[in-house]
Amino acid sequence: MTPAGRATRAVWAVGLTRRGRALLLAGLLLGAAGMWQGQQALLRVALLVLMLPLLSLALAALTGTSTTVRRSTSPERAVVGQACRVRLDLRNPGRMTTPVLLAQDRLPAGWPRAPRFTVDPLPPGGRAAVAYSATPPRRGHHRLGPLQVRVTDPLGLCELPLRAGGRSEVLVLPATTAVPGASALLTGSGGDDAGGGAGTVSGERGMSTREYRSGDDLRRVHWRSTARRGELMVRQDEQPRQRRGVVVLDRRPGAHSDEAAFDHAVAAAASLAVSLHDAGAAVHLELADGPAGQPQAQGREHLLERLALVEPADGPSLALSTMLAAALGGRSEAESRDGIVVVVAGALGRADADALATAGRGGTVRRRSASLAVLSQPPAPGAVEALLGGGWAVLDLSEGEPLADAWLRAREPAAATAASSSTISSTSSTAATTAGGSAP
Repeated sequence: MTPAGRATRAVWAVGLTRRGRALLLAGLLLGAAGMWQGQQALLRVALLVLMLPLLSLALAALTGTSTTVRRSTSPERAVVGQACRVRLDLRNPGRMTTPVLLAQDRLPAGWPRAPRFTVDPLPPGGRAAVAYSATPPRRGHHRLGPLQVRVTDPLGLCELPLRAGGRSEVLVLPATTAVPGASALLTGSGGDDAGGGAGTVSGERGMSTREYRSGDDLRRVHWRSTARRGELMVRQDEQPRQRRGVVVLDRRPGAHSDEAAFDHAVAAAASLAVSLHDAGAAVHLELADGPAGQPQAQGREHLLERLALVEPADGPSLALSTMLAAALGGRSEAESRDGIVVVVAGALGRADADALATAGRGGTVRRRSASLAVLSQPPAPGAVEALLGGGWAVLDLSEGEPLADAWLRAREPAAATAASSSTISSTSSTAATTAGGSAP
């Protein structure tokens, strides 16, 4: 190809629209006709027609490069499957008015395509704002941008592609489902009383007694207990102890069939952790993603942040029983009996199920008020039976059943049993009263 041909091709592809290219072609034809006919006037018209798209292109390049963009999202932390609003603030810091801008934001792979919009010419120092909605398909850190801008002229002869502004990150949290009645897990039987005091519980609600110690206020002497025990006893108000929740997420390599299956398990763990937190529990999340230490309760936002960024382990990982022991390590016997343990497992083998069952029968889990295993993948034969034999409640989500539905279905037999027991107890009490009234 000759140098003239390469130059023509470069101009042709640099950013002229169909209208601009048609005008350029018309100018070339007019110039050829003027030269053939020897008409100077026709050559002048051809030159004007040729210069018009080129001048539009040069003007767009000079006036459109100074546009800056600032991006913000609302809410700042998006949620999987929920639309978030993205706002773009454009400003012209230059000394010339910008041409018409055609813009489209660039979104990560898997996100829906961002809409295109038009920005009218901005004077020097002028501002404009546009917004659109986007629904993130997956949790984690996602980068939005850069904004893809095409600068055009009022006649529509050219479109010059530019990039305005940089990228910005948004944290997408896992979607959570409210678990109805989660507070019942924290008030069930098992373990010590919620007060958990060290003294002898008296008949007054929220109060216990203990031996008198030097310096105690004599006005707090409990005379009824003193008379009964034969030694000076003082009142000690009980402070209710906060129930604890432990959520263990299975991150073992190969425990989940694919990325979607792991996200399903993460969503279940997030739903249970948040529901327990909202019910008043001090929740500890165990991911085996750092050095073992004293388990600490985490706030709602911290729980969701960690679950937003968690990924399956890419190397040797701990067994579920080891993760459970790490999550409960460093706690006193009273603390270990006061709360709930939740294990969200992937593909559960018989050996892991036996280890969890052993922990549930009096090992690591001890006498907690509840222990729940959530299965996000089909378990091995006999695994569910082993868990049930070890005192674990089991929710099987491997068939894709929503967590809330599985939870309600699992609670129905328990509610029916409780209602039946209450009816039997009430009937027995009535019979005893009747018998006592008819006795001579």
